[in-house]
Amino acid sequence: MSFFLCGKCRSTEEKIVELDYSRCGLSDVPFDVYSSSRTLEVLHLEGNKLRDLSPQLFQCIDLKYLNVSDNEINSLPPLISKLTSLQVLVLSKNALVLDSLSPNLDKLNKLTTLDLSMNDLGKVPETVMNLINLQQLCLNDTGIDYIPANIGRLSNLRILELRDNYVEELPKSIRRLTNLQRLDVSDNNLNALEEIGESHGNITELWLNGNNLEKLPATINQLKKLNDFDASSNCLKAVPREIGHCIKLTNLILSFNNIELLPKSIGNLRNLQVLKIEGNCLEELPDSLSKLLNLEELNVQNNSLTSVPSGIGHLRKLGTLILSNNRLTHLPTEIGSCLNLSILNVHHNLLSKLPDEIGHLHKLTTLGLIGNRLSYLPITISKLSNLRALWLTPNQTQPLIHLQNDQLETGQVVLTSILFPQVPISSEEELSVAEIPVVITPQPGKISFSADTGPTEARLSRTPTPYRKELRRLRHSLSGPGVTQIREAKVTNITSDFVPQDQYINTHNNMNDNTTFVTPKQPPPYYVAAAYSKNAHLFNDVIPVPKDGIPPPSPLEKPKKFSQHPANVNLLKPQPRTGPTWPFGSHKIRYVTEVELDGNLQEDDFRIVSKDDGVYIDFVKTTGSAFNKLQIGDKLLSFDDVDISVLDPSSAYHQVLKVINNTKVVTVSRQLQSNDN
Repeated sequence: MSFFLCGKCRSTEEKIVELDYSRCGLSDVPFDVYSSSRTLEVLHLEGNKLRDLSPQLFQCIDLKYLNVSDNEINSLPPLISKLTSLQVLVLSKNALVLDSLSPNLDKLNKLTTLDLSMNDLGKVPETVMNLINLQQLCLNDTGIDYIPANIGRLSNLRILELRDNYVEELPKSIRRLTNLQRLDVSDNNLNALEEIGESHGNITELWLNGNNLEKLPATINQLKKLNDFDASSNCLKAVPREIGHCIKLTNLILSFNNIELLPKSIGNLRNLQVLKIEGNCLEELPDSLSKLLNLEELNVQNNSLTSVPSGIGHLRKLGTLILSNNRLTHLPTEIGSCLNLSILNVHHNLLSKLPDEIGHLHKLTTLGLIGNRLSYLPITISKLSNLRALWLTPNQTQPLIHLQNDQLETGQVVLTSILFPQVPISSEEELSVAEIPVVITPQPGKISFSADTGPTEARLSRTPTPYRKELRRLRHSLSGPGVTQIREAKVTNITSDFVPQDQYINTHNNMNDNTTFVTPKQPPPYYVAAAYSKNAHLFNDVIPVPKDGIPPPSPLEKPKKFSQHPANVNLLKPQPRTGPTWPFGSHKIRYVTEVELDGNLQEDDFRIVSKDDGVYIDFVKTTGSAFNKLQIGDKLLSFDDVDISVLDPSSAYHQVLKVINNTKVVTVSRQLQSNDN
């Protein structure tokens, strides 16, 4: 019967392959990790208070996924080399420095994903360049100013993230990374991009925003698979016509540059869904824009446009059109053909009237007209049954605004209000759309308004790190005597910034197969990440304190919100992921412990025996010095600094015989009774 119970016990333990202790406020690795070391494959410890990784953790030799991000870990010990099965290692947002990373890291031959982001490394660790099987490398916000020339060794890389550093140029060897699918070098100091070209035909995401680029290379036409391209916040004066060859582009962001003209070839981007070119020097839009039949969002605010091409009426899928802060004197009547338009913003232009065709936009929910020269609105606006927000003036403070029917001298019936005629205002008085919410309820002869939510921004395929370069400079200015170096307000990997671990493990076991690589999920929006930054209180000097003098509660006191909650989040003892519970009461589990001896053991104080899987205690003398310290069944792992767990049982047995009499500390794996409820 006892043999039957042991068999059942082993069967139950084998089913514990994943444990999730994320955000439990732990300062030590939980005991259950050690007791499941034989079968554990996936371990989540992110968002805790760990300062180091216990040596016993490295007994989990079958571990494939380890996430210890958002802790206080200050070193990676040499024992990391024991995790030879590890494929995903997430160490982001800790207290690691360059010298604290063990050179044994390159012994992890199966590692495909490594995230060292938001650690103060200063340079790329040389040991990382030896991980030739890496497919994803994240070194965001690590303070590096150059990329080693031997990065070309990592020829299997598919994702390379170097966001928010001080890199001034890309090495020529980056041309050897022919498998790259995502390259993120945003918020650096790049002046040129000559190394991106023909060899990077597999790139689908290219993030260059926040650099010092003055031009884009013509070799961009080689990026045939490019889907997402962001070159905003640079010094670009023109867009190369070769961009028209990137026919798979769905998101193109060129905001906040010095661009004066868009090439006609932009009309070739038939798959484009989002086009953002606000904050430039455009005086006109090309007629070829009408060929972008899949365009859903167009943002050209803060330019110098005097007209909108009539071809805009061909954009039947357009849902958001932002034309604010230009010099428009009229809108084309063809705008009434954009039947899916829900947000139309023309704040601060020179419009004196709106076309009657506005009334055809039955899906319109938000119409922004602040800062124009309007004296009335077309009567057709009363037909917009879905209209929920109408912005007429920054002084619009009343919850209800009445629009009355009026008749012009020409006999035309229009809508008027005490807010007309409009008086153009200066840019300093401009208010954002979200600050003046109103709702329209159609009624006979008038339209009523009441508070509601303002328009939301259309989606972005990727969000940047939480703070821009201005905030980064502020962070460094705050660093001084008595001020902890601020590494906060950065992206915290909530739930998972990566592909679910099963996909990593199953998809990339074989580097030579033809399995499809799944692009990881994107980081959360920066304002969410900043809210949960563990040392966000360090910004109290620059963030106003409430009038009552009581600072808001620490983000750590609030549970983080997930789109999908882990089944055992915040539980101090996670349950097995699969399989039935053990119904027969207590059974034996093992854990690792250290035993202190007096160093004067006699030969007959205890007896050892060699078995197939190691050396065990077979007998303990009740009157000897080892009594109540060693127990029958203890598996011997090490004596002082001598690790015998790496030796075969026979060699380990003879090694123990040599050193046992003078040993002061012995590490054993011991069986305990545990109740399985």
